[in-house]
Amino acid sequence: MPEKNKISGKDLQNYLKSYQLIRECIVDSISKLRKRNRDLSITPKEEADNCEEILKLVADKVFLDAKLAAFEAHRHSISPPSEQQLNSLINLVAEVEKLNTNQAIFKEIVQLSTNALTEFNNIHPNQA
Repeated sequence: MPEKNKISGKDLQNYLKSYQLIRECIVDSISKLRKRNRDLSITPKEEADNCEEILKLVADKVFLDAKLAAFEAHRHSISPPSEQQLNSLINLVAEVEKLNTNQAIFKEIVQLSTNALTEFNNIHPNQA
């Protein structure tokens, strides 16, 4: 697995695009869950469940940022994403963007975000 200074420009571009896609997906998911928590019809249990998921997603975002920092500092190598992996990430992020924030689908929002992060983790096999 190559380090930053040993990968092609296209591979680096694909990696940075995949990172940005996943980060935006996680941030969007957090925003959707926070918006749901402001809905007056939400139950205390639903709000608590959403808060728990928000905390998990925030932790995922911090870990994601740490992976990028480690790569940028030449501390970890990656397996650059293939075009297929990049397209998969694009599709997963598009699914999250389409979802509304009603409680019935909040688990789907979280699951899609988790799936996208799992896909990104395949790029960082030493840190997954």
